[in-house]
Amino acid sequence: MEVFSREPEFLTPPKPPVYPAQARRRNQQGLVLVEVRLDAGGQLRGLRLLRSSGVESLDRSAMDAVANWRFRPETQNGLPVPSRVHIPIEFALSASR
Repeated sequence: MEVFSREPEFLTPPKPPVYPAQARRRNQQGLVLVEVRLDAGGQLRGLRLLRSSGVESLDRSAMDAVANWRFRPETQNGLPVPSRVHIPIEFALSASR
């Protein structure tokens, strides 16, 4: 049985996605929502784009970054279980340059 996790836990700190240079030049921003499915060992077994930012390069960068993250398995009653979690990734340019 798969459980829905509210907050992912990581084995190593996740590296943020690379902000694509062309998107940065074009002042493109957005929120990407990624669904991650993990097996009981915390290994990635599925990655799905739930909501696009509307900018393909931002979506791709978010998916590539999450694909390389290392997750800690979700547990129930002390036992590791398969899980899924939704991870929002925001691409925002700060006002100051």
